[in-house]
Amino acid sequence: MTAQDEHAPPVEELVCCVGLGPGWVDLTLATGVRTEAEALARRAVEVYGPRGLRIEEQALFDDVADRAMDLNADGPVMAAVFYSGTGEAVADFVIDTYLDQQETGAVDDTDAADDPDPPRRGLDQARTLLLDWAGGGTAGTPEVTYPDLPAGPAVRVLSQVRTRQLLGLVRHDTGSLTYAVLPPGFRSLVLASFTWRNMAHTRKVATLAEELMATLQVVPRGYPLV
Repeated sequence: MTAQDEHAPPVEELVCCVGLGPGWVDLTLATGVRTEAEALARRAVEVYGPRGLRIEEQALFDDVADRAMDLNADGPVMAAVFYSGTGEAVADFVIDTYLDQQETGAVDDTDAADDPDPPRRGLDQARTLLLDWAGGGTAGTPEVTYPDLPAGPAVRVLSQVRTRQLLGLVRHDTGSLTYAVLPPGFRSLVLASFTWRNMAHTRKVATLAEELMATLQVVPRGYPLV
């Protein structure tokens, strides 16, 4: 074992996935290399090409490949993008899991494995994490709700993120919708994030997110997904 391995954060053995419906393109990369991203891009062009794109096929190819590389930069569990029927990218989606180490430092892993309801953060703490994560760039007051998903109780934060460029002379707003899901029987938080650039798509993205999160499954590794 290397020194890096000794200091690596603990990992909880679980699998999470969602069912991607029409319009969603799975951008998850196994290797994270450009050639794999370009293979995904070629398949996307084959799917959308016959539909009468409003953009050039090369532009779609470049967008898919670049987007796949960007979304997989931190090695998420899953990454995807929703395209309109004309090839416009509507929203990005990333899902990942984070083991709650705040409350697990004194927990013996052997005992935790036998505990049907391991200790971890509650919904209010998860809400605080999401709001802190949004940071000071949020425009207005984030919308916070507490949906009860099939995969477990969750906190949902919808916000508008404001960025400034050129010494504050240019303002650009993007949409952000994040779910923190607490699946029963696990210490991990499942974070699902949706982002989009065209604020006119906010209602559409919220509907897409609701539909997608209803399909979320979280099971121990080795267990079959339904």
